[in-house]
Amino acid sequence: MRRKVLKKIILTAILLLFLLPGFAQELNKPISAEEALKQKCGEYISAYRTFFTMDLYDYAMIKWIQAFDECPASSERMYIDGVSMYRSFIKDAPEGPEKERKIDSLLLIYDRRMEYFGGEGNILGRKGRDLLTYRGGDIDEVEKAYGMLKRSVELEREKSREPAMLLLISAGITLNKEGRMENSQVFDDYFLLSSFLDQGDGSSSRVKRTRERMDDLMLSKNILNCETLDAYFADKVEQHKEDVNFQLTLTRTYTLAVCELSDIFLQAEENLYRLKPGPESAHELGMAFLRRKEFDKALIYLNEALEDQDTDNVTRSKWNYDLARVNMELRDYCVAIDYAREALKLNNDLANAYVLLGDAFINSRSNLGDDFQQRTAFWAAADMYGRAAAADPTLEADAEEKLAEIQDSFPSKEDVFFRDLKQGDPYPVGGCINETTTVK
Repeated sequence: MRRKVLKKIILTAILLLFLLPGFAQELNKPISAEEALKQKCGEYISAYRTFFTMDLYDYAMIKWIQAFDECPASSERMYIDGVSMYRSFIKDAPEGPEKERKIDSLLLIYDRRMEYFGGEGNILGRKGRDLLTYRGGDIDEVEKAYGMLKRSVELEREKSREPAMLLLISAGITLNKEGRMENSQVFDDYFLLSSFLDQGDGSSSRVKRTRERMDDLMLSKNILNCETLDAYFADKVEQHKEDVNFQLTLTRTYTLAVCELSDIFLQAEENLYRLKPGPESAHELGMAFLRRKEFDKALIYLNEALEDQDTDNVTRSKWNYDLARVNMELRDYCVAIDYAREALKLNNDLANAYVLLGDAFINSRSNLGDDFQQRTAFWAAADMYGRAAAADPTLEADAEEKLAEIQDSFPSKEDVFFRDLKQGDPYPVGGCINETTTVK
């Protein structure tokens, strides 16, 4: 292995001899100073690139430094290669002044590249990332990196790279925890980035991944909580009451933080219903009232949402289920049964609707007649719990628990015998249950 490396070095050295001016110029043909500099820069770059491509960075650096000092505008690739080499040098350098000097050199490369080739937004994002990587333990350096990343995303906007966005949030949270940044500034950055993501392709994996990781950062550091959200939005929800996108961002953030019981969240939902009337906003407002246990108001808006006949069946199924939930809370069990059945008619895989039906059967049993007939409601409920477990295995444990709880409420063996019935016989349960079950 060592011989191969030495052979490459020797061959490269021979090659470089032919790149020297004395060999490259034919018959000492005179050239202008500008042409001479251009030729010399070409020689520097060709020489360092030869060693660079062989990962011989120490040798490459000799000519790279000459190109960097004497030919700063000759090649943008030179700066990209310089970053790669200095990252390698930093990795291998011992802690102390030597490593710090190399970090300073790395940061200088970014500055020089911006000076001669522009691209401030992109390059500041990369510079900020490296500053956090190598000096993230120094809060003053974190503050500098934050400034670079903030400027980067302001310039790049929806084209901002994922690392720049995530590191901006991370740096802001760090500064916040150290008392150097207010909650409001962290929120401002978060919503600024969210608006940039909204301008991109919402279906792309990059946008989805970036949004999820931003959300995770805010949640994991307890920045997104109900108290801080209310403090941030208290004045803004009214100031931006005519801005649909702002209200959507607010409701999305409150939902993410599980703060839908906030008065500010409800205010935003009411604004959206006014600004963007339609089945979706009506449903969302109805669900807001449902969470607050204002069931009469929930009924109004959830019913309004279902008036639209163009909504797809899967959505209508879910909305019927939501109305069944409201009617369960209002103890209108027969109405709840009707909505749950309609939900399953539209989507028979909606496992929670089977659970609700089982619960509604039990709660509506008082209209069935004598004690035996009322107890048959538990047979019908058992069927529904079994269907729920079959439709969604994640509900199996809950369904089994409900089955265990109701078995003692089945009609007794003696009552079954005296009714001339036996295990497995079909049995019609009347009332609004109106279900044929089997003797159990």
